[in-house]
Parts: sequence; structure tokens; C-alpha cells
Amino acid sequence: MEFEEETATATDNHHRIAAPLDSSSHHRRVASLDAFRGLTVSLMVLVDDAGGEWPVIAHAPWNGCNLADFVMPFFLFIVGVSIALAFKRIEDKAVAVKKVILRTLQLLFWGLLLQGGLQRPRTIGSFM
Repeated sequence: MEFEEETATATDNHHRIAAPLDSSSHHRRVASLDAFRGLTVSLMVLVDDAGGEWPVIAHAPWNGCNLADFVMPFFLFIVGVSIALAFKRIEDKAVAVKKVILRTLQLLFWGLLLQGGLQRPRTIGSFM
């Protein structure tokens, strides 16, 4: 599918929205959110690979804050904005809630299956 960039408004030329060439589609992506998501994934890879060598970007001890400690809050911000944008497109709120519950159950199922959550020994204080 081919994409082109269109301006968000006539007066604001520096904010762009990537939209499919098919004009019947109303789904548009927010380019700034996609860029922030990409930068956050890059930061996650950098912290995971080089965090042991450079203490500045590794996870901080309990009483500190380093660059690695911002990855999860950035992802939570991205998730919150994405959910808000997705809910704006759904007219019926009952359908929206049903989709959220179904998606949550699917993610939990695949997370437990792929991470072996059902095969690990259960101890006090552990999940599952």
C-alpha cells in the first residue's frame, strides 16, 4: 500500500499525518506518535545492549534515575495516547469495551504462553 504525507491543517505545515492514498479510509496515523514510539524502541535496544557497559544508561539503583528508567513510562504514555485516539474512532462504547477486554485477554494468553508463566514454580510474591 502506498502512502503520502498530507498536512494536518492548512495553517500548520510542519505537522504531517501519513495517510493511505485510498481516500475512503478514515484511519490516519499520527506521525509524531510513531516517531516517539520508534525512538523509544531504539532507546530500549540501546539500554538493553549497552546498559552493562555504560552505567549512565543502565537501570539505576533503588534510589536513583537513569536513562533506562524512562523507557517504561514512555511506553505507557504511548499506550495511553494510542488508546485515546482509537476510542475516538469507535462510535459505540460497548463495542469499544468489548474490543479492549478481548485484546487484553489475548495479550495475557500469549504473554503467559510465550514467557512460560504456567510452567514456572509458584512462590510467594511471584506472579502466577
